Amino acid sequence: MPFARCYCWLLLLGLALVVGCDNVGVRNPFAKPAPPAKTVAANPAPAPSPGVQKADPVAARRAREAEARGSMIQTRSMRGGKTAGGGRMEERLDVHDAVSRIGADLKNTIEYQPALIVWMVDTTQSASPLKRGFQEAAAKMYEDLGTSLAGKAADQLTTAVVAIGGAGPQFLIDQPTSDVAAVREQIGKLPSDDSGAEPIFASVDQALDKYGKFQAQNRSVAIVVITDEAGDDQDLVDAVIAKAKPLGVKVHAIGVPAPFGRLAGLMQTAESRRDGKPAIVQGPETRRLQRINIDFTSSGFGSEEIDSGFGPFGLNYLCRSTGGAYLIVRSSALGSWPGNATVYGDEYRRKYPPQFISAEQYQQMISSNKALAALDAVAYMSQGGALTAPATNFQSGDEAALKRSLDMAQRLPARLAPPIDAVYNRLSDGESDRDKITDPRWQASYDLALGRAAAAKARTDGYNQMLALLKGGRKFENESHDTWILEPADSLSEAGSRLEKVRKQAVEALQRVINEHPDTPWAELAKRELETPIGWKWTEA
Repeated sequence: MPFARCYCWLLLLGLALVVGCDNVGVRNPFAKPAPPAKTVAANPAPAPSPGVQKADPVAARRAREAEARGSMIQTRSMRGGKTAGGGRMEERLDVHDAVSRIGADLKNTIEYQPALIVWMVDTTQSASPLKRGFQEAAAKMYEDLGTSLAGKAADQLTTAVVAIGGAGPQFLIDQPTSDVAAVREQIGKLPSDDSGAEPIFASVDQALDKYGKFQAQNRSVAIVVITDEAGDDQDLVDAVIAKAKPLGVKVHAIGVPAPFGRLAGLMQTAESRRDGKPAIVQGPETRRLQRINIDFTSSGFGSEEIDSGFGPFGLNYLCRSTGGAYLIVRSSALGSWPGNATVYGDEYRRKYPPQFISAEQYQQMISSNKALAALDAVAYMSQGGALTAPATNFQSGDEAALKRSLDMAQRLPARLAPPIDAVYNRLSDGESDRDKITDPRWQASYDLALGRAAAAKARTDGYNQMLALLKGGRKFENESHDTWILEPADSLSEAGSRLEKVRKQAVEALQRVINEHPDTPWAELAKRELETPIGWKWTEA
């Protein structure tokens, strides 16, 4: 047995002598531990002389590509330009600015990758100013891209052109072409559509079917929608997103801002629809409406026009979900909207973005909270009026005449009360869940809706109750007086504790909006509601 062990070690020793000790992975178990090896510091390599070292061409190319990707117009940078003071100025883009940003993105893309851009242009009458601006800007953009295309493959940049309007899209340049002259010519003679129909999402869906395949052929594909509306088929947005994302196709849009909480700004439209749909739909900025439809007492419904700071929800959501951007343009050349509508700044937009979630997620959210469910329900109730010019002077002396004038005056609150009560009662039913709301936009929306509904109810019912009290008889403090005057006041105590409680509820909710959401559209509307006192008192003359 000892001989066998010795024989094994002799074999190993012979093997080591043949192949070299450094290649033997067997350690002699009887050997003493070797002393630690001395570490010899390597001499540092001499620093390369400036201008002498040759650059690695692969590393240099990758560095250029990384720099280009960093400067490419991503969703965030695409949304806002720079002001002279270095701040963001999203609200001052015009059509030429927006197209120029698309052009800058293309310029960076075609430097390293072939690209296909699909222009989808709204050709309805209301979009005519936007279309004309695009035609001018696109001609300039392609002219500027000429230098970037020089020396590159003939098909480095290809273009398709699609007209939106009527029953469906018209693929004016169906097969993508690199012929810039042909593209400019086709864009210059875009058709006009008088139907007023804008199937935007169905059109984008067809474009994805037709051009999405090019993305898989190492070609960057971007769709750019130019429109002044939200689209008749916004309900298709989730399906279009589901198709676009796996393809890797970005969708951008150039359009107007959505009116705050409204389907459209109040404007004279050049369009009329034969299908019964609204002639103009430019909003809202949220998936569903989140504002009640009750007139203001002091200044009327028309003065509510506020620029939401966001595009219409469907297009905005589509752009964001695909890595694109909705570029808001504001110019007097576009027509009456947005015109001089109030615009709020970047801090508001950062803190109060719409809920960019799917229809299913949105429904789950409102179903989980009674206050949100109530807000969603009342936003679609019929419009409620306001006591804009009620009778307030009542002369005594002839009791029959006084009664007739009071009866006549009470017809107004009798007509106004039902829709106001419907809104107020529904919101009140959900108030117990108000404090469970954590999203600032939802908080402000619910509080404003409840405050305005309570204010409308307090004013309307309070007015009616004060007239009823006068019918029951009232004596003048000064016997020489003969006229009762009903004036706005900060109390409804005389009308009863129930209405005084509603008045206080209105003031509390509106003041909460002002205090917790300053410098926002909700605070502005709450202040406007409080311009007129929520209450009544009798005076005499």
